[in-house]
Amino acid sequence: MRAIPGVPMPSGLLADHLDAHPHAWSRAELLCHWSTRRLTRAVADGSVARLLPGVYCGSRHSADPVVRGEALNLWHPAGLVTGELALHLCARQLPAPDRAALVVPRGQHLRAPSWVRLLQVGTPRVSTSFSMVNCAVPERALLDAWRLAAPERRASIAWEALWARACSWRQLRREVERAPRVPGRVELERMLGWFAAGATTPLEVRARYETFADQRFREFEWQVPLALRSRRATVDMLHRRAAVVVELDGDRYHSTRQARDADRERQTDLVVAGFAVLRFGWRDVVDRPAWCRERVLTTVSARLGGPASARRDA
Repeated sequence: MRAIPGVPMPSGLLADHLDAHPHAWSRAELLCHWSTRRLTRAVADGSVARLLPGVYCGSRHSADPVVRGEALNLWHPAGLVTGELALHLCARQLPAPDRAALVVPRGQHLRAPSWVRLLQVGTPRVSTSFSMVNCAVPERALLDAWRLAAPERRASIAWEALWARACSWRQLRREVERAPRVPGRVELERMLGWFAAGATTPLEVRARYETFADQRFREFEWQVPLALRSRRATVDMLHRRAAVVVELDGDRYHSTRQARDADRERQTDLVVAGFAVLRFGWRDVVDRPAWCRERVLTTVSARLGGPASARRDA
């Protein structure tokens, strides 16, 4: 049985050992310590799950993302976990998928269960490991997730992975450039082009090209340097006539106490200089864009002394 940090040598009942340790095990490993009869009986009574041919785990761990990743490595060592499962193992705030993806060399003929999707689109040149699971590098995993996703989910998967910093947009662009065939390539290259045009974060891209993209926001300037009394500050959005600043941020990009303190001081300086400051995070822009638009338009209207022209929209 392979050595796994924190897992003692097997002892006692098979089901108890597998239940206590969330890992996948090969049949050969288990038969070094327990009999074929005990393994067969444990599978029959439901205490042990057969995840893949010749690969087992404690039944309560059968949906664990790490266990599934280990199982795929044991089942087909030449393959690499990719797609949304690899992204989740890289950045745990990303959702774990119901189905895993494994990229395997061309010409392999494997019969996989329903929770596994096999990809034969070129073996990755490089690999990495997350939680001791051999995976495609994040940019390749993201491209594979894009390939496998329904068209309406592709953009969301890419945005969330980039926001979680699973990889950078430049890394993803290089991966796309190397790939001969990518479904939805035009849409993906358009998204990456927004970064190349000067956007600094995924949040800014979504705000600029989705949430605040219509004609009502044409007077806003983006990434504007301002000379304040005590500092120079570059703001994400500025409406000069109304002196309204919109800041796009989130804990992922302002995660330390020092950074948050600096943010508050910067906002205070903007307010003292006469600017109204609105701040939106990732979930605001992604989950309630209409609310963000209404808040901005209402603030601009109030600052200009005009009628409340903002309306709630879908």
